[in-house]
Amino acid sequence: MIYVVQDFSTAIEALAPLELAMEWDNVGLQIGAPQSQVKTILVTLTVTMDTVQIALAHGVDLIVAHHPVIFKPLRQIRTDHPEGTLLNALLRHDISVYVAHTNLDQAAYGLNYWLAREVGLEDSRVLIPVHGSTDAGLGRIGDIAPIALGDFAEQLEGLWGDRVRVVGDGKQTIARVALAGGSGGDFVQQAKDAGADVLVTGDVSYHDAMDARSVGLAVLDAGHFATERVMVSEVAQYLEDRFENVHILQDRSTNPFSF
Repeated sequence: MIYVVQDFSTAIEALAPLELAMEWDNVGLQIGAPQSQVKTILVTLTVTMDTVQIALAHGVDLIVAHHPVIFKPLRQIRTDHPEGTLLNALLRHDISVYVAHTNLDQAAYGLNYWLAREVGLEDSRVLIPVHGSTDAGLGRIGDIAPIALGDFAEQLEGLWGDRVRVVGDGKQTIARVALAGGSGGDFVQQAKDAGADVLVTGDVSYHDAMDARSVGLAVLDAGHFATERVMVSEVAQYLEDRFENVHILQDRSTNPFSF
């Protein structure tokens, strides 16, 4: 059977409807044409020149990414600048790019659902529901067996292989966990109001940490990469379950930060 980009767009949008994307976001097919044929797909968190090199080495026709390649309106494409170099390479080699970002974050069975399952939350539910929905929204909250905050941080470091920054007393016992993949430091108050003992997320700022201390909420900052990379394996599996005779690769890129 011959598949085209539109087949995969339709499948991904069944999982993560475009209307769930935040107003400021840019999702969907960003490079390529809906009727372009697809035999090989690469799933990645972020499209970089390294990603393009992997795609070229394996004859990839379509890249499915979490982070937008084109985020802000383009005023120019300078091929001597990183963004222009990347766009030029994708276009020159006829590699399509499809993006599922905040629509996947808010999807009922999307990124934060996968993250909650990976962390081991029991009876998890949406932390910040989309208006009018109980299934879709940002973040998740659920329970784990009572454990010291510091020990839980060590578990996450072992799970993700990245350092976890701790806000709070490492000896305090936590049981109810809120989480948000990517950048969720501004969800401190919502997590506290929902009864969480700790918020697990990434990109926590100094002011986020101070806000958490002021309301008595522990925070574990595992970083943007660690809290989103589950997207790669889950989206790849989702597509494999729905399409036969398509080669689906996973980009195993590592955290750009070293600790």
